[in-house]
Amino acid sequence: MKTTLLLSVLCAVMAVAASLTCGSDSCATDEICDSAGTACQCNAAVYQFKRGATPSVNFTCTGAKFNIQVSKCWLEKNGYNTSDIRLNSTNSTCSTVREVVDGISEMTINRPLITSDCNTAAELNATHVIYTNQLYIFGKTNPIRITKDAVLNISCAYPLNINVKLNVTLHPILGTTVINGPAGNGSYAAVMMAFTDNTYTTALSEQDTLKVEDTIYLSVQVPGLDANTFKLKVVNIYASPTNSSDQKYYLLKNGCPASDVSPDELTVDSNGVDTESKFPMKVFQIANSNAVYLFADLSICTADCTTTCSSQAKDASSDVIAGRVSIYLNAADTIYNVDTSSASGFSMPWTLSALIFSWILMKLM
Repeated sequence: MKTTLLLSVLCAVMAVAASLTCGSDSCATDEICDSAGTACQCNAAVYQFKRGATPSVNFTCTGAKFNIQVSKCWLEKNGYNTSDIRLNSTNSTCSTVREVVDGISEMTINRPLITSDCNTAAELNATHVIYTNQLYIFGKTNPIRITKDAVLNISCAYPLNINVKLNVTLHPILGTTVINGPAGNGSYAAVMMAFTDNTYTTALSEQDTLKVEDTIYLSVQVPGLDANTFKLKVVNIYASPTNSSDQKYYLLKNGCPASDVSPDELTVDSNGVDTESKFPMKVFQIANSNAVYLFADLSICTADCTTTCSSQAKDASSDVIAGRVSIYLNAADTIYNVDTSSASGFSMPWTLSALIFSWILMKLM
C-alpha cells in the first residue's frame, strides 16, 4: 500500500516536472507550453484583468544594485508590453529580461548604483546619498491599446556621514557609487567631488566657470568607513569623452601621477592614509568640446597603503579594485569673444568640462 502511494506521488512529481519543460526552456508555474511545444507562454487563466491597475514591482537595494522584478504574466494579462521594460535609458543593458524567480515568470533587471549608469541620478544631503531612476512599462499597442504606459519612480538611500560644508542647492559637481568593503564587510557609498579651494570645503557647482590654468581640487571619499580600520586608496584617475570609459587618458596610474603628466597638472595631496583622497589638478583649454567624464578606480585597505612613486611602482599594482566612481562635466553654450591682441585672452572663462576636455585632446594628439 505504502509502495503504491509512493509510486503515485513520484509519478505526479514527474508529471509536473515534465509539464514545466518546454523544448529547451523551463516554464514557470504561471506559464504553459505553447501548441508547438517549443516555448513557454503565460497561462491566461492564472491572472485577472483589472482596468487601471498599477504594476506591482518588487524592488530592493542590495548588493550595491537596483534589483527590480515584476510579474511577466500579470503584465501581459493587463495589457502591457513585456518586450520593452527599461530604466530611463535606451541602452539594451538597461532593459529587463525574463527570469523564473521562486517558480514565477518575472521581468528582472539588476543595475549597479552608479551615477550616469542607465541615467541613474544621485542627490546628496547631510545624512544620505539617494540614487533615483524611473522604470518604464509601456502599454501593448498591437492589435489595440487597452492600458496606459506606466512610469514608476525608484530610489535607494545609503547613510552618509560626510564632513563637508556643502550647500546642496548649488547643484555641486558630484559622482557617487556604492562599493563593497574588504571580505564582504558591508556596502559603502563612495563620493567624488570637485572643489574650488585647497581646504576642500567649497564645492564646485554646475554654474561655476573657470579660467585657463586655474586649479581645481578633486576629492574622493568613502565617509562611512571606519578610519581606524580601513583606508581609501585611489588607484587610477582617468578621463574619457564618454561614460563608457573605453577611451582612457590617465592622470593617475597605480596611485601615482601618470608618466606623461607634468608635476603641476596633477598632484597628490593625500592618498591611502584616510577615508578621503585629495588631488589638486590644473585646468587647460585647447579646443572646443562639451563633455568629459573623470573616473576613479578605488581600493579599500586595512592599513595605510600609500604608494612610493618610483618608476617601478608606476609599472604595476596589486591593489584590488573595489569599485569605480565618476563625475560628468558639461560645457556652457555661451560663446565668448576673445581679444587675441591681449594676453588676457588666454584667461577667457570656460566651464570646467570644456577646459579639461580640451587639455585631454591636446594630450591625445
